[in-house]
Amino acid sequence: MRLILRTCAGLVLCALAAASCTGVLGGPGDAEERPGGPGDAEERPGGSVAPDPSFDGTPADPTSAGVKVLRRLSGREYLNTVRDLLGDTTLHLNDVPMENDDPVLGYHLPGPVDKLNAELFRDAAEKLAANAASRLSALVPCDAQSAGEEACARQFVTEFGLKAYRRPLSADEVDGLMRLYQTGRTEIELDFNGAIILLVEAMLQSRGFLYHWENGQEPAIVEGKTVKLDGYALASRLSYFLWGTMPDQALFDAAAADRLASTEDVAREARRMLGDPRSRDAVADFFEDWLDLSAAARKPKDADVYPEFDDALKRAMSEEVRRFVAGVVLDGTGRFEEVLTGTSSFANEPLAAVYGVSGPKGEEMQPVSLDPAQRSGILTSPAFLTVTGAADGSHPVRRGKAILNQILCQTLPPPPNDIPEPKKPDEGGTTRERFAEHSQLACAKGCHARLDPLGFPFENYDGIGRFRTMDNGEPVDATSTVELDGQVHAVADARGLSQVLASSETVHSCFAKQWLRYALGRGETGDDKASFESVVDAFEGADQDIRELMVALVSSRTFRFRAIMEGEVLQ
Repeated sequence: MRLILRTCAGLVLCALAAASCTGVLGGPGDAEERPGGPGDAEERPGGSVAPDPSFDGTPADPTSAGVKVLRRLSGREYLNTVRDLLGDTTLHLNDVPMENDDPVLGYHLPGPVDKLNAELFRDAAEKLAANAASRLSALVPCDAQSAGEEACARQFVTEFGLKAYRRPLSADEVDGLMRLYQTGRTEIELDFNGAIILLVEAMLQSRGFLYHWENGQEPAIVEGKTVKLDGYALASRLSYFLWGTMPDQALFDAAAADRLASTEDVAREARRMLGDPRSRDAVADFFEDWLDLSAAARKPKDADVYPEFDDALKRAMSEEVRRFVAGVVLDGTGRFEEVLTGTSSFANEPLAAVYGVSGPKGEEMQPVSLDPAQRSGILTSPAFLTVTGAADGSHPVRRGKAILNQILCQTLPPPPNDIPEPKKPDEGGTTRERFAEHSQLACAKGCHARLDPLGFPFENYDGIGRFRTMDNGEPVDATSTVELDGQVHAVADARGLSQVLASSETVHSCFAKQWLRYALGRGETGDDKASFESVVDAFEGADQDIRELMVALVSSRTFRFRAIMEGEVLQ
């Protein structure tokens, strides 16, 4: 049985690998599409589309919508989906293919399926199918003896298949799976349960399960140069954005009854979903990906300088920001300002030592109040400061670049290859003094004039986020001057910078753009412009309530529709 399955799986996953390289597809017919809109945003391997450089100058067309990218489930989405589909939580992230760091968007996006990834998907499917054998009664919707084995198998294919593929199966798909069932019963001589397990293993390696393209079988609804996503595609787009997993029964029912047809329908479902505990992880995932906070655990730190930087502290750093942002967005005010200026967070004993607060004991995370003279929201969290710090201290350029790219949505060209490194600490002077001297080099001036003012306010924090007033035996200077929204702001430190950023329209617009990129899995194009503007307007109109931004995003045309591509043949 394994030989037959592995042969079939290899053919299926070769097809998956080929599909993933085409990037943006037009629908079940797999007609290749090209990005549309002014500037023709660049398409890259793995289905990613780079932001269109002409986006900000593109006229907004309220009847347009951007491309829908074909991509596979991320590692987190895969684990969440098999949890909800099979009730199985035995796999871990290292059991499934991981994502690539997109150098332009800054997010982790699934890439093409190579041979190793195909093997990981195969092995995961085998483990999950074997585990499912012990709970088939919860998965099979009928009694094989009373209903008849073949009729029961067909009912299983239809009902379980709808959940696994997040849409009704076509007649051809049902017939193909039933042929596999018959092969299992006759040629491999499996009993009924064994043949059902064979079907589970096959479905878990299918394109319908592994890829985000959950269109149903109804004819496409065309409006101008766009296609309206059907109920099943929209249900999945909602569930994977707001929950990071497959739709629940309420979403499947809404899709079947055409109750996701209007903006009001979608907004109603989104508000329901934001009240579900599954939204906590999805919100935390966005912030973690946006600022690359999960990289804190992988950052090399000098053990002599930071002997406390162990696995327990790394876990605490990650858990803190996840709890903090989920608490602000879903339990608190929901306001963006609080994300950047809040002083209530969570810590355990190892993290409390970094923060310099007393109270928490052991590794259990507990609510803590942070010193408002030292801390201001997520940008002064140890996770962010660890990711952007050096191995043995602070790193103003790296921290400034994170603000420029992720908070302001601005980029710099790659630096020249001939820029020397700044002086080492043992050569004397504070970090700021050494980097300021380095920035005066002719080859470094262009970039540093934009990066340094954004990075120097973080000089009160060392390489793992501990607050300091002295650096290399000299007083820290965290003052800076930042030009933003046409005004020049003098800031005393990172707390002052966070306040300026929190009230900036440029930052609010960038934050909305980052959510748009995250939700669509690609960069913005000219066809997204009107939808983006509607999201920004809703965000500003709601006093920067992040929940309202998310509802506006899923209600937007570019989330509910997709562009028709040149040469695409619609059903």
